[in-house]
Amino acid sequence: MILPLAATSIWAPEQLPRLPQHLVEMLLEFLKMPAWLVTLGGLAAAAGTVVGVFLGGFALLSLIERKTLARVQNRIGPNRAGPFGIFQPVADGIKMLTKEDIVPAKAEWLLHLLAPILIVVPSILALGVIPYGREWTPVPLELGLLLFFAVGSVTEVAIFMAGWSSGS
Repeated sequence: MILPLAATSIWAPEQLPRLPQHLVEMLLEFLKMPAWLVTLGGLAAAAGTVVGVFLGGFALLSLIERKTLARVQNRIGPNRAGPFGIFQPVADGIKMLTKEDIVPAKAEWLLHLLAPILIVVPSILALGVIPYGREWTPVPLELGLLLFFAVGSVTEVAIFMAGWSSGS
């Protein structure tokens, strides 16, 4: 079953950039799915892939870092969660999700909540105007460089807001 599919022209190296278009056409024609559902599914699959790759990469790198530091310091390192500590990043993630956010008594709680978000969001927005290759700019803009620096300056406002919201 795989051989006839692999022999079709859709998998030829010169056709590889058109692969998403072929998949969309196949879903629209054969499965009779509405176009909006195919678009939504594609966006969800792309976002899930990116998030999964980054989370998996960060989990692996943190485990390697902890094991390496343990070896340098002549310790065992993380070994309690699963064999050889491979589930330690999962345990760390669960621990991070269950932590309590402590807001100081004199703090403005809304600004205290929004400050970390406003530090991260401009960094992600700045990635949208960086050209990653020919015709590979996520948001093609005429003034991309200006937007890059303008969005980058918002983080200083967020840091000021974090200090102000703490009430100290």
